[in-house]
Parts: sequence; structure tokens; C-alpha cells
Amino acid sequence: MPPTTKHLHTSLSRTGKDYAELHAWINDPVMQYDRHDITKICDFGPEIRARFGEEGLREYIEHLREDIDVKLTKIWGKDAATRDEALDYYGIRKQGRDYTLDMADIKLLQDAGMAAEDLDHSLKVAGRALDIARRVVGGSGAQVDMELVGRGALFHDLGKAKTHAIEHGRIGAEMGKARGLPDTINVIMEKHIRGGLTAAEAAELGLPVKDYTLHKLEERIIIYADRLVDIIYDGLVKVDGAADAERRFEDILNNEIRYGKNDITRARYFGYHREIQGLMGSTAQ
Repeated sequence: MPPTTKHLHTSLSRTGKDYAELHAWINDPVMQYDRHDITKICDFGPEIRARFGEEGLREYIEHLREDIDVKLTKIWGKDAATRDEALDYYGIRKQGRDYTLDMADIKLLQDAGMAAEDLDHSLKVAGRALDIARRVVGGSGAQVDMELVGRGALFHDLGKAKTHAIEHGRIGAEMGKARGLPDTINVIMEKHIRGGLTAAEAAELGLPVKDYTLHKLEERIIIYADRLVDIIYDGLVKVDGAADAERRFEDILNNEIRYGKNDITRARYFGYHREIQGLMGSTAQ
């Protein structure tokens, strides 16, 4: 079965919370065989719902799904076609419907030398971006590439493994290319500085002169999530969770230069905020 840390990361990517207490409860050395028994989901369901809520119950089922995925992969080994057919049939593999962060990607960031604080930020951005993307799909029916959102958000600050200077976007894209990451993800790293610069802004900042505009909805979701995570966790502004940060987003950027930067950047973020809020049909959790 995957280690508990794997489940913490995947819960964080889905919900913005790691559900550490729930996963420890499932993996209790004395009770883990009973609590991994899928025939007892209905027995444990009421207790889990009472302690962790409806979302917690879903995370319990996801925990079991991930463990079954690992077990079936070991059983079938290299017989990928048979394995994937079974995973799809039983709803264990969720490609095309949703996306869960891959531990291999997290390890890539660690191996690149990313500091724990920056990795924590990247995981939070990925979790927040995926939550926003799901709400966009649920609220508007828009087509969103969930894997691009999840991986793009996770890797957006890869360059901070080398520097925290403004060049970290360009450096991250170069690092991503060297490590075989898709161009769609490398572009997000390069373009995320100040939320998508114009060529004129890039020239003023000493960056390669080109258009860094965010043309894809997935890119704008990531940049919006990045700014929200800063607001929620920096401690510069007191906010009561993600929903409060979203409600007060424009006021916060107007009053805190660290988040708003300047008139052009602030207007760009306001545009993303209004577009994405217009697409979503639910309040942040």
C-alpha cells in the first residue's frame, strides 16, 4: 500500500487539506485490515462522516482506491493493457475525469533541490488550483485539463530551487525542459511572473522580451490560485480561510502592494478573479 505520506499529498491536492488524522486512523496497525476492507465501507461510513464530514468520507474511499491501484499494479506488473482495463472498469484509475498529484512529480521537485517551504507552497497552490478547476467545471461545464492545472501549479515555482529572483520563471522553464517536462508546463513556469507580462513589461523588468500573456483558462486558474494561497497563508492580511480570501480579493490587492504590485498587474489579477468567479458555481471550502 502507498505510505501515509502519499495519501496526505493526494488529499491535499484534492481538497486543500491533508486529512492526516483520517489517514492515520485508516492505517492504524491494529485495525488497518478491517478499515481497508471494502465490504465494510458502509459499517465505517457513519463514524467517518461524523468525525470528518462528507468530504472526509470521500477521502476514505479515495484512500482505499489508491491502495487498490497499487496492489493491482503489483499483481499485473508489466501487463499494462489488462491492468488499465480493470482500473478503468472499477473506477480506480481516474484519468480524464480528475487528477491527483503524482509522487514522482513531488520527488522531481525534491531532487531538483526545492526547499521544504517552497514545496509546501507549491502543494498548496496545486490543491487550491484543482479545487478552483473543479468548481469551474461544476459551475459552468467548461472544459478544463485537470492534469495541466495540477502539474502546472505544482511545478510553477520549480526555478526557486535555483533562485528566488524574478528570473526564477525563466530558469524553471529551462529546468523543466532539461527534465523532460511537457512544453505546456514549462510555459506556465515561464509566464507566471506577475500573472502574465506583456512584452513591454518584460523589457522593463530585464526579462527576455516576448509576450507572456496567459491564453489558456488553466494558466489563469493557476495564477489565481497562486495569489490566493499567498493571501491565505502569508499572514500579512488576516483572512478567515479561502472563501474569505476570494470575497475580499480585490480589496486586499488594492491595499497590499505585495499582492497588487502595480496598477497593470492589479488589473490583470482582477480580470482573472472576475472571470473565474463568474465560471464557478460554489463557494470555496
